[in-house]
Amino acid sequence: MAPPPEPLDAIEHRQLSRLRRWGTTGALIMALGATSSYGAATPIPNPVDGFRILGLMSRLSTGALGASYAGMGLLVLCWLLIGRLAVPGRVRRLSRSQLSHTLAMWAVPFLVVPPIFSRDVYSYLAVGSMANHGFDPYASGPYDALGDSDVFAHQVDARWQHTPSPYGPFFVLIARAVVTLSGQNVILAVLLQRLVELLGVAAIIWALPRLARYCRVDPVATLWLGALNPVLLFHLIAGGHNEALMLGAMLAGLVIGLGAGGRFGPRWSPVVGVLVITLGIAVKATAAMALPFLVIALALRVGAGWRPLVRRAVSCGAVFVVGFGALTLAAGHGFGWVNGLGAPGTVRSFLSVTTSSGVATGFLGQLLGVGDFSDAAISVMQPIGTGAGLAGSLVLMWWAWRGRLAPVTALGLALGGFVLLGPVIQPWYLLWAVLPLAAATTDRRFRLFAVWLSAAFALIIMPNGATIPPFAIIQAVAVAAVVVGIAFLLLRRAGLPRSSVSLSFSRPASPARRAVDHDVRSLRPPEHD
Repeated sequence: MAPPPEPLDAIEHRQLSRLRRWGTTGALIMALGATSSYGAATPIPNPVDGFRILGLMSRLSTGALGASYAGMGLLVLCWLLIGRLAVPGRVRRLSRSQLSHTLAMWAVPFLVVPPIFSRDVYSYLAVGSMANHGFDPYASGPYDALGDSDVFAHQVDARWQHTPSPYGPFFVLIARAVVTLSGQNVILAVLLQRLVELLGVAAIIWALPRLARYCRVDPVATLWLGALNPVLLFHLIAGGHNEALMLGAMLAGLVIGLGAGGRFGPRWSPVVGVLVITLGIAVKATAAMALPFLVIALALRVGAGWRPLVRRAVSCGAVFVVGFGALTLAAGHGFGWVNGLGAPGTVRSFLSVTTSSGVATGFLGQLLGVGDFSDAAISVMQPIGTGAGLAGSLVLMWWAWRGRLAPVTALGLALGGFVLLGPVIQPWYLLWAVLPLAAATTDRRFRLFAVWLSAAFALIIMPNGATIPPFAIIQAVAVAAVVVGIAFLLLRRAGLPRSSVSLSFSRPASPARRAVDHDVRSLRPPEHD
């Protein structure tokens, strides 16, 4: 058994502090840029317009975009470099408390800014306003029900103004409560909605290390890849997406259901775990993927026969039906949300393999002179992709049942396949797969792929979640590249952390280094996870 990692030495501790400060600077620069309609999905009209100092960035749109991208780049760079201190197997490794402190420093600037990267928060609030006014959010879009005079419907992205809600009954109850508390104050409503989503982020932070220990994976490396991930910071905290609630409930339910939470005992843990996962499903249906894998994991504890599997499926299914039925009755809008599940697919997402394939097919038809049949190709490709994703999930369930894959690993792969082959991919959908897999696998190829894909997805979407003139984007990215490049050179000159596990053994330590190690061990108590 490998010995537990030692605390960072004095040199590495200074490197960590330096990276924390630079990352926090990046978050603060993003918060500054968020006062402009180019730097965030600001309310319409922008409440800072007309202020001499606070409204400066709103009058410098391209400058605000450049500031936002510079901040994004700084934070992603610092996340990558801090990852060198969280490598599993490292002799001296970042502690959990140090990682949590870093997460807090980087997250705080995002708590008081307008939504960044998307206007979806306004859609959530419009759903709550519809429910408060007695309208069925599953029967019509917010603009159709409330009209332009409603302060929340007025803020909704044009793509979703006439679209029924695809969110479950628990989320409707949450949105209704937020709007009731905030009244018609958009700023207060956004802050309250973000506070609700922070509860989901807290559940993610609570669940990931426990799930990692259950899967015998390093919890600090898991938290670095999962909780400190810039996609989570940008889209679940700054963006306020309800994926935070969905993923938090799904992961917390898995931990409790598997008995890794250590609070409810072997008899009640599965019941409470299924109920918590049910809350996630009642926010967004994607969390339902966790239920069959939890059933498989629980059945395998009893035996490999079909009888324990059927028993667990029936008991967990009954708990789910009772819990979901109670939430549906409380919301009072029935099962109309099922009809809205296909709403996201109405938007062409070029990150989606199936949608891009359909568009490419239509383009090929134009080149061959037979016309543009992109819509027809997409209408064929998207159901095929969804079907393939579901079929792949069934195969992974079988492999988990036969012991070829651990259930949590299989769940992450199933969610990853469902995202990849789905009709629409948003950057924050990446977390559906990354979070469970970060806690379930130590495969170096996956972790490298997840790291670089997270870095790319963190930077791929505009901060205001809308179209920006290409020339403004080029200018902003050029400025941001210079800023981030200078920051990297300064960090490199001051000294970067070493990532290789073997470096600690590859050559003898210098006398000065040995003295530092001795001082650290004798004078500073070790930090515990």
